[in-house]
Amino acid sequence: MRLRFPIILAVLLTALLCGGQNRDGPILTPAPNTTEIRRDPTPIAPIRRIDPARVKNRADELAKLASGIPSDIDQVGKGLLPKDLNDKLKRIEKLSKQLRQELE
Repeated sequence: MRLRFPIILAVLLTALLCGGQNRDGPILTPAPNTTEIRRDPTPIAPIRRIDPARVKNRADELAKLASGIPSDIDQVGKGLLPKDLNDKLKRIEKLSKQLRQELE
């Protein structure tokens, strides 16, 4: 314990003496370039036009297809697989993706 105190004191004094050294003059930082114009990094998205008739037609088709799915699933529960069930589900997925893209 007695030996640790002088070593710690010597290290602290050395750090204080070395930290006080200065260069020949003050440290100069370069002046900011005032001629540079900063732009917002996020570009403005162009305004997209939504065709209400096309959106309504797709939504109506999607609703019509979706309303038939519960009865098809009931048939699957009875052991019968409707022939067009897979096609209906793919079309529902495609229509919903198209609607999401148009409305985003």
